[in-house]
Amino acid sequence: LELQAGLEEIHLHDPQFDPATFVSEVNKAFFVIQQAWVDRQPDLSRRVMADGIWQQHRFQIDQYLGAGKQNVLENLAIQNTYLVGANSDETYDTITVRFFANCADYDIDLNDKNKVVRGSKRVEDWTEDWAFQRSSNAVTKPGGGTLADKCPNCGAPLDLDISGVCSYCKVAVMSGAYDWVLSRIEQLPSWEYGQSTLP
Repeated sequence: LELQAGLEEIHLHDPQFDPATFVSEVNKAFFVIQQAWVDRQPDLSRRVMADGIWQQHRFQIDQYLGAGKQNVLENLAIQNTYLVGANSDETYDTITVRFFANCADYDIDLNDKNKVVRGSKRVEDWTEDWAFQRSSNAVTKPGGGTLADKCPNCGAPLDLDISGVCSYCKVAVMSGAYDWVLSRIEQLPSWEYGQSTLP
């Protein structure tokens, strides 16, 4: 009921918002961020992550680079994606998305013939909640926004500098003032897999 009420609040000030389209776009964002992580290229994930979480993401990637290691998420697949929370107040719209995914998760030492130094090559299930947020003054753009690789301010192809500023209109679009950005990731205990109350 809370989820439905939250979605209705968002829809009141943004009639073009469509939950099914949102789920499709966050699924794409999921793979963009995982690719950035595995390839150790934080520039790739700048287009979907809010400032704070992206700085943390980049710092963790730098640690892997400095150690000569790489995290591998082999055979990564999403099993299901559910909206599990939605809220709109005077400041923000927030939607929490639960990903049920699986993959093999391990680290390799690039300086030692790609030796596995952590994790396992066995594919296992895991679950994470991702919170996406935007200003409650923002609305869905007809041609798509950040999650569709377009600047939510000027509509140009999304081309950002390290500060999240659009190279065309010079506006800091990853602040959440214009469109959805990923603001938080929470790993859930494995026992919650399949035991959640889902819509």
